[in-house]
Amino acid sequence: MSLEGFEVAVVGAGPAGSAAALTLAREGVQVLLVERGTFPGSKNVFGGRIYSYALKRLLGDQWKDAPVERFIRKEGITFMTVDSSFSIEYEAKDPKGSFTAVRAKFDKWLAEQAEKVGASLITDSRVDDLIIEGGRVKGIIAGQDKIPTDAVIACDGTTTSLARKAGLASILEPEEVSMGMKDVIELPADKIEERFGLEPEEGAAHVFVGECSGGLRGGGFLYTNKDSLALGMVVGADDASTKAIPSHTVMDRLRNHRKVKRFIRDGKTIEYDAHMIPEAGPKMLTRPYTGGMLVAGDAAGHLLNNGYTFRGVDMAIVSGVAAAQTILEARKRKDYSAQSLKAYERKLKEEPALKDMFVFSKVPRYLRNHRLYSVYPELICNAAEAIYRVDGNGKRKIYKELRAQTKGKVSTISLIRDLLAGARTF
Repeated sequence: MSLEGFEVAVVGAGPAGSAAALTLAREGVQVLLVERGTFPGSKNVFGGRIYSYALKRLLGDQWKDAPVERFIRKEGITFMTVDSSFSIEYEAKDPKGSFTAVRAKFDKWLAEQAEKVGASLITDSRVDDLIIEGGRVKGIIAGQDKIPTDAVIACDGTTTSLARKAGLASILEPEEVSMGMKDVIELPADKIEERFGLEPEEGAAHVFVGECSGGLRGGGFLYTNKDSLALGMVVGADDASTKAIPSHTVMDRLRNHRKVKRFIRDGKTIEYDAHMIPEAGPKMLTRPYTGGMLVAGDAAGHLLNNGYTFRGVDMAIVSGVAAAQTILEARKRKDYSAQSLKAYERKLKEEPALKDMFVFSKVPRYLRNHRLYSVYPELICNAAEAIYRVDGNGKRKIYKELRAQTKGKVSTISLIRDLLAGARTF
């Protein structure tokens, strides 16, 4: 493949990069999609859930060909102490709103869709630097190859080196990053369906809060695939570092809790992964554009964790499309200056699917409250125990029981303050 004559280089063949490349190639743009892994998805790790709307927009009915594991029918959250748990479950009317996927399969498939409409994909190629002339990005440097282009879209992940080289980002502070860990546990499809009360092709998504994080800021998750479970933890990197708690210890807490053990019993762990997750959101960059370059996906903080839902792939796809549309407009004007590409920032803020990043921008700060992971799960479980227990000694009314459970654990003022802050944040 000749590495000359490309108009746009897209770095990173994850969902953002492939969506951008596909959108550009459809319009006849000569686009090069560069992936450092042996194939798209080979180096990507995530829990396994994707919200369908973004693919429907990008591909129309063709999205149904995506390598879906299971459509999410059941949503749940469990608050846990060492020896008890309290769960809430919701069963969706339409399970097609989201699905689980294996990232190695999904990313490869999406990149193939970009190739089908004309994008050129190269793998096993690490982009080390940018070609910068006159203060504007004019291409990429991959190993010994200098590849001049009119524009670059950087989709190179959380630790984005390209955004830093372009002066758009600095190294993230520990409190701006979480550490994600995940087991893939092999389990027959019929056992998954029996344990979660599912029909074939239906799936479940579950969140765990409390004992599993050992007091660290964070929580657990579990997603069902066709014949495996994705079980993992996300904890604050600053917490884990300060308290010197190894990642395997955190995962052991989750694996060994009796609520979780029932789900994974007799399963075989066939994969273990860990990666860093940015929490700063769009603020991780001074701005998502510069002359000749845009930044999308994880590299631009385009993901959302509001405690009960984790979103990344859908926002990556939408931001990749927005980046491509901005480039198409600039191409018509033959103007790739920073002033021209500034339209990208406006698109991100006006896009309904991405507005959630700004609506819930205060969530990360609220989630730094350690009572959420220690005091409150214990209160919820203890209150449930008292409410449901019948031992012949008489019972208090629920509101009196709740008041009694808070005594000595959290002051009324702190409780009210946390409730009000949560109401304003969510």
